[in-house]
Amino acid sequence: MTGFRWDTSSRAVLGDALVRLGPNRCVAEVRPDEVVLAEPPSRRDRARNAALIECGAALSTVWTVLRILGRDPVVVFPYDADRPDVAAVVRAGAARPPSSGEWARYVALRKPAEPELRPVSLAVLGALAGEDFWPETDVRIVRPAWVPALEQLGADVTGQSALLVTTPGDSRRHHVLAGAALHGTRLAAAVRGFSSRNVPLSRLTAVERARQTEIMPGIPQALLLVGLATPKRRKAR
Repeated sequence: MTGFRWDTSSRAVLGDALVRLGPNRCVAEVRPDEVVLAEPPSRRDRARNAALIECGAALSTVWTVLRILGRDPVVVFPYDADRPDVAAVVRAGAARPPSSGEWARYVALRKPAEPELRPVSLAVLGALAGEDFWPETDVRIVRPAWVPALEQLGADVTGQSALLVTTPGDSRRHHVLAGAALHGTRLAAAVRGFSSRNVPLSRLTAVERARQTEIMPGIPQALLLVGLATPKRRKAR
């Protein structure tokens, strides 16, 4: 319908982008007219939320690549009893030239992360939070009142500049979308010259989820630290 097919060159561009997500990345099955994102078999049962968050990062990456290839991505979240591992399917929609901002995000895919970070201003965090465009997700600046709740989820944000990704629900779809919002925010930070680090959150029980929503506006899915990279100190000889 769209006339787009994943050929040798476009597959190479996509493969180069996806490999930068690291060894635990989501499995991407590139078909002639779509990309199927699935949880790795080795992580589906033991990683759960984390595996779906990684599929969200892959979704964000595929989205970014399709945009610089001049196509509007179309995302669906199918349910197939024979393929319960499938997290999302991305197809190429209508043709539309990429913007300069979308090219900048594509370039940002190549930038390394995970350094020691120096805090940034609330204005910077607010601008990054405003970049989120994924549905059913909110990216918010972490408030002091949320810190104790985040510590219960295994996250220490003391002295850090942090952004929290929340969703209104806790389904597989929400986990994938949260991962896409997290990855997209990392790209937005890199475009502006800032570094970031993802802080995994512990899985919540139903009771804990209800308790968290009394404190925070939504279910916490992902946490991102943002800042200026601090050069590693050389060891004294």
